[in-house]
Amino acid sequence: MNAVPVCVLAITVVLAFLYLSPGDVMAWESITAWLAVPVFATAMTYYSFRAVRLMRRDDPERRFWWGFAIAGVIFSAGDWVQFLTTLIDPLALGSLTGTGIPRTIGLGLGGFTLVAVVMTYPLPHRSRRERLCYLLDLATVVAAAGAYGLYWAISGGWGAHVLAASDVAGVVAGPVAAMLAAFVVGRLYLSGTAPFSWHVGVLGPVAAVIEGVSRVIGPELARTGRPGPVFVMTVAAHAMLMILAWWQQHRYRSGALVRPAARVRPYSLMPYAAVALTYLLLIVTLIVHGLDVRAWVILAGAVGSTGIVVARQIVAFRDNTELLAERDALAARLHTMAFTDSLTGLANRAMFLDELDAALRGSGDVGVLLIDLDDFKPVNDRFGHAAGDAVLVETATRLRAVVQDSDVVARLGGDEFAVLARPGSTASAARIVRALEAPCRIPGGTDVRIRASVGLAVSPAGSVAADALLRAADEAMYEVKHGGKGAASRWPASFVS
Repeated sequence: MNAVPVCVLAITVVLAFLYLSPGDVMAWESITAWLAVPVFATAMTYYSFRAVRLMRRDDPERRFWWGFAIAGVIFSAGDWVQFLTTLIDPLALGSLTGTGIPRTIGLGLGGFTLVAVVMTYPLPHRSRRERLCYLLDLATVVAAAGAYGLYWAISGGWGAHVLAASDVAGVVAGPVAAMLAAFVVGRLYLSGTAPFSWHVGVLGPVAAVIEGVSRVIGPELARTGRPGPVFVMTVAAHAMLMILAWWQQHRYRSGALVRPAARVRPYSLMPYAAVALTYLLLIVTLIVHGLDVRAWVILAGAVGSTGIVVARQIVAFRDNTELLAERDALAARLHTMAFTDSLTGLANRAMFLDELDAALRGSGDVGVLLIDLDDFKPVNDRFGHAAGDAVLVETATRLRAVVQDSDVVARLGGDEFAVLARPGSTASAARIVRALEAPCRIPGGTDVRIRASVGLAVSPAGSVAADALLRAADEAMYEVKHGGKGAASRWPASFVS
């Protein structure tokens, strides 16, 4: 079953050796080249349709291979007409370069058909700006490829100063269509969401680039009597596409349907490479030919493609700025969720302990007031959780009102609160007890009375650990509870000596 690709490769190698052999251009060379090309294109179409017939209707690859097969039909039609015109005049410019009108039209329509099908597959764009960057990358490739084609069209003697409409059509159908097809297929593959394997995602764009380059340099090589490389590149490109189609239908016939995952890359280097090549070509032209028409053409292409790249980078910078702002906002929300009590908006236990550790590493006396609501459970059981939540929220509001902004008020869990009194704080346990014993109105209009037991522990910074100071305040608070509730107690002075 592997005889097909082996035979195709063997034919391609033999023809390449013959075309690149030294000597004058012979009629049989162009005839055999333009016979091999439509044969390979027709075989590519045949294997593509066979692959489509083997696929399930819901297979995401099916649409791509339908487009590949239809493009193959169009390619084949243009290539067979090219072969027939070559038989009439094998040494004409169109026969030596493959730039006849029928083949040019076929290549353009087939290439743009494939591009249209590939662009129906969604890329994983995070935003509209990222989608715009993708379109600007396409525009960069088009501008650069168009400049190459016009440059070589002039160099090939198609009119040193004036280009006919057919020349412009040849440029658009040649390098532009080929480079666009290479870019969209390669970009879809690198996105990690392509409905095809690496054989198509890598070798397909390579074949398209080879075809585009052959049309770009073909006129110049034909003018100098060296069309052999054009024949080699064109035959090789079509051989690669045929082998890809054969491989696809072979995979489905053999049941090897697993597609290796592509290495995901969120960007493409092709637009930047295209711009770099325009400047390289401009430098070579200025050195060899000076500031002639070709230099102006490639300069226009360089400036245009550079302008598009600059616009693309500006869009990308703005998109990145928004992404960074979203990241910072998300980080702030996550920090809030991790260190804030969702009901009361106070600090939670984790944040309180962090702040207490930081305060104890400083200087001066540090105080911890541990507050536990008395008789909270009966209110919660009688009036419901909504009433209990209302009491907790009101408690948080009153605690904030009786401490300084520099103090840290936290809800440690349930009906237990704490205040971290930093050095110089005027926080008072007695004031907290008075603030919390006032009646609290709950949903429904009922007033309930909640008292609080407060335990206080004070220590010079650096003398004890945070958990020890918190434990001392807890013991002081439970001393109040055992003594009748609704009051405050301070841990004995011996604790802080």
